[in-house]
Amino acid sequence: MKKLIVLCLLLMLAVCPAAAEETETAADPRILAAENERLALYLSEDYCGIEVEDRQTGVTWSSSMNDPTFDGKLAGLNQKKANSLLTVNVTNLEKGAGSITNAVLLNDKELSASYEPVENGVLLHYDLGANKIALDVMIVLEGEEVVVRVPRESIRAYGDFSVVSIDMMPYLCSGSDNADGYLFYPDGCGAIMAFDDYAHFCENTRVFNIYGNMEKASRLLDFFGQEEPVVMMPVYGISIDGHSLLAVIEDGAETARVSVNSSNKIVALNNVFANFQYRRGFDDLRVTTRQIKTYDKKAMDTDYSLRLMFLPEGQDGYSAMAVAYRDYLLNEKGLERRVNDQALAVDLFMSAPEKGLLFDTQRTVTTLSQAGEILDAMKEAGVGGAQVSLKGWARGGYGMTPDRLPVEGAVGSAKELTALMEKAAGMDSVLSLTANFVEANADSRGYSKRNDVVYLSNYAILTDPEEETFILSPETIYAKFAAFRKDAARLGVTGLRLERMGQYIANNYNNPRYCATAQGLEYYKQILAEARDAFGHVSAQGGAVWMAPYVELMTEVPYQDSGFQFTTASVPFYQMVMHGVRDFTGEPGNLSSDLDREVLRWVEMGYMPYFELTYGGTEALMYTSYQSLFTAQYTAWMDQLARISKAFTQGDLAELRTALMMSHERVAPDVAKVAYDNGMTVYVNYSEQPVTVDGRSIPAMDYVVVKEGRQSW
Repeated sequence: MKKLIVLCLLLMLAVCPAAAEETETAADPRILAAENERLALYLSEDYCGIEVEDRQTGVTWSSSMNDPTFDGKLAGLNQKKANSLLTVNVTNLEKGAGSITNAVLLNDKELSASYEPVENGVLLHYDLGANKIALDVMIVLEGEEVVVRVPRESIRAYGDFSVVSIDMMPYLCSGSDNADGYLFYPDGCGAIMAFDDYAHFCENTRVFNIYGNMEKASRLLDFFGQEEPVVMMPVYGISIDGHSLLAVIEDGAETARVSVNSSNKIVALNNVFANFQYRRGFDDLRVTTRQIKTYDKKAMDTDYSLRLMFLPEGQDGYSAMAVAYRDYLLNEKGLERRVNDQALAVDLFMSAPEKGLLFDTQRTVTTLSQAGEILDAMKEAGVGGAQVSLKGWARGGYGMTPDRLPVEGAVGSAKELTALMEKAAGMDSVLSLTANFVEANADSRGYSKRNDVVYLSNYAILTDPEEETFILSPETIYAKFAAFRKDAARLGVTGLRLERMGQYIANNYNNPRYCATAQGLEYYKQILAEARDAFGHVSAQGGAVWMAPYVELMTEVPYQDSGFQFTTASVPFYQMVMHGVRDFTGEPGNLSSDLDREVLRWVEMGYMPYFELTYGGTEALMYTSYQSLFTAQYTAWMDQLARISKAFTQGDLAELRTALMMSHERVAPDVAKVAYDNGMTVYVNYSEQPVTVDGRSIPAMDYVVVKEGRQSW
């Protein structure tokens, strides 16, 4: 008996270590998929979620909602959504009812989920049996970042349903109203929704189309139509409890969207996420009694990828996110810093048609010879080199798009244009021709309103309610540019400003000229690259970051967000990324209701000073389609132009032109503080009273530049 007891004890001792190991494993049901010195990637036991452990900060980021401050309740489908890596939005194309079904991983009773290891990561296989949709998701560690990819070839529909879009990790960037921090999203210059700002409660979801939506362009809307928000960068993020994450949509950004959702009575969470779009929805024109959506029969052949950047300890907030994104563009995407010598932008408006009952009348406010007089006046006033662009120079005047040579006769001749370019070059200025090859006016010639314009998926031609403006197909846009480039080369054109190019990307459903958005973007890139080779200096209207490798100047970059109720504040995210990398302008200073305040905004956000001028009075344009120039006659603005030019080129501000912004903050309700990598700091006071900040007195409606030690992260 004693021998039996001893034997049992020995067996127990032998088994105990294995039992302890099993207990440890059971305590942590996660599956370690990949790791490096900085990060560890884990899968949930059902393979429907991930966690990323940041070993530097001690923070674990989860694709499932895990905010400890959340004290609400999630049940049913909402709970399953909050714990699923993704949601697949599907529709039945055959029935054509236009309804969307949310296929949630954990809600699918027939879900088949598995994984296989890959180098530095994992490949997840999902088969949603209830909707008969299969797809793969690859998640890998790339240094200190995580990259999530959805290969298009892996998506397979083998039943009645087809994929419309995928919500990728919808609760990775989420927080309750009790959390400390905010969501960041790329509305306009950048915007944040503070978790404790209850103005967002129960507000509608907003979906932002990256790089714009040509169907919602202002020129195509009726009086009551709402223009789409401007989105210039494929980014979003979160700052919560002193830690930040930035998400960058890489592959497929031109067709992806960013969705922002505020808390409500059912789901008391705020979240922002990427929506990978495969089919667009359109109104079905065959049904007139009610509005019904129909979706593309053909899916976009797009591979999507999302890069997650986990900011280091102490680098919290939108400033750190902006610096991280800029470093990514410079170091990973090969964007080169290129800021021109000219520190001022001036547009010279020349001519526009005035419609008559029988004939149009050309209204000219600046000729080419008069433009030369304006340049002489600028030089005499002490204005340094400028980036000058001519508007309304082409045949028919401004708005008779697509623009083409020869020069409008009321403006001057080709010989005068060449002479003006030579004069500008001799004054260290750059002269560009503003041209619009994207849009077409109904009265213009040289294009087919049937074959050369954009069609929507519902077989309708994309135009405004009066059918006066059309969007040209991408291949037609390129053809118009190629013809212009050939003619312009003979005149020695030294620069080109491309309108609409950075505001939206044209695509076309007109068979056999079908052109997806990704193909339209390639046409645009080819145009900009060839324009730069041909003319040297290229600028573009809009601030889309995809243009940055090709252009010298981006115009009409917004100062603010779109003003949605759920937004707590606009932040200069875009300006922080691009300052010292590319020049950019806002609205013309002469059209501002308060020029002094406008100059302060230029100083705070790093804008290039910008004016739009004419030689003659603008009353001549009263009955043309160009009615935005209320005051532009150059003689009335030359003193202001000279004063502002000197401040930006000869004072302390001159040292900031090529510097990189490192931080931006509101240190008081009306005072901004901006720090640069060259050790300089700018304080901008918008109030009517002097303010003391950091022991320094900032005069009313003024700025102070402070030079300190060099700052870098």
